[in-house]
Amino acid sequence: MVSRKFLESILIVLFLGIGIGRATAQDVQKIVAVVNEEVISGYDLVQRISLTILMSGFPDNAQTRRRLVNPSLTRLIDDRLKLQEAARFNLTVTDLEMNKAVDLLEKQNKVPAGKLDSILARRNIGMESLLEQIRARIAWDKVVRRRIAPRVNVTEEEIASLQSKMEANKGKNEYLLSEIFIPVTTPSDESKVRKLLSDLLVQIKSGAKFHRVAAQFSQGTTAAKGGAIGWTMAEDLEPELASAVMKAKRGAISQPIRTADGYYIIAIRNIRKILDTEETNARLDLSQLVIPIGIAKQNGTEKSQIQLINSLSKFIDNCNYVPALLSEIATKESGKMGKVELKNLPEKFKNLVKDLKPGQASVPYLDKDKYRIFIVCSRQDQSFQGNSVEAVRQRIGIRRIEARAQRYLKDLQRDSTIETR
Repeated sequence: MVSRKFLESILIVLFLGIGIGRATAQDVQKIVAVVNEEVISGYDLVQRISLTILMSGFPDNAQTRRRLVNPSLTRLIDDRLKLQEAARFNLTVTDLEMNKAVDLLEKQNKVPAGKLDSILARRNIGMESLLEQIRARIAWDKVVRRRIAPRVNVTEEEIASLQSKMEANKGKNEYLLSEIFIPVTTPSDESKVRKLLSDLLVQIKSGAKFHRVAAQFSQGTTAAKGGAIGWTMAEDLEPELASAVMKAKRGAISQPIRTADGYYIIAIRNIRKILDTEETNARLDLSQLVIPIGIAKQNGTEKSQIQLINSLSKFIDNCNYVPALLSEIATKESGKMGKVELKNLPEKFKNLVKDLKPGQASVPYLDKDKYRIFIVCSRQDQSFQGNSVEAVRQRIGIRRIEARAQRYLKDLQRDSTIETR
């Protein structure tokens, strides 16, 4: 029998009385929840809220902390359930796995190696709070791989059906989506969930990263992936979501959308045509050198200057190294161009850079009265979707595993003894 009586007033008093990131001895000893006889303390909850604020980029104030009480407690309870289920099947998380996860987190957030714990300490956050969150994610992945993935079977008929569906929709839009999902389990949750998502939306529009907010708040199966759903056809979405997505532009963030299960915020990260046969696209981080031809004409040595520019451009091997002579004769128009999609470049420039690897420079291009040399600082290739048997099998399998994992967690919530105090 599950008892989830959120005595919000008590918890609010707890957090408003603590101060930012600090807890008194009495507060630390408070029990805010018991999950199958395992205690979650007031200190655990304070730490998780502080971690959420840091990772999401939210303002650290009493109002934010008050609004984070219930969602943070829910995530703590779910993490305990995941760890308990992993322990039931003797699935452990090794030190090596934890170290790799922490290293990856530091790289993703551009934190110097080994400095994450000191950054947390400056915010009065214990490293163990972050480690428990990571441990729960890895443990749950192992549970899913052990208990769900081997039982997922994709038939040849299902593959053929989806292939036919994709062919029938060829040329229509499909969407690269991410989500934040908060369920509504009782009528009394409605206003709280709606208020929470409105607050999250304000923070995202103020600069908080969508994937970080999703990782901390979303209660869908995609939370561990920063809310990433992947490429989806509109007809595969719930009607309420499909309606909003089909009206949106690339890069848009939806308003909270109510469905039968709860509320969603959807990020439309990209849009493409189903089974588009156009060439592979790439996202390039470009810099350029712009060299006016007038410099060469001044000395009557245009031919030799062109030969020199052609020769020197071959010595550029990254965005940080440019031969001194080229730097001296380049104009102020030179510099970083930022990240651009290959398909959005003018055809004359696209042909220059489409086959370049990171660090390579293009041959000089005569653009009216100046030469342009483009340098690829980095690139991320984006392949268009195929409908091969293996690609379709993987697409169906991943969706099925995610759906079953969500049901699995709901079953744990229903069958466990959970008390909040």
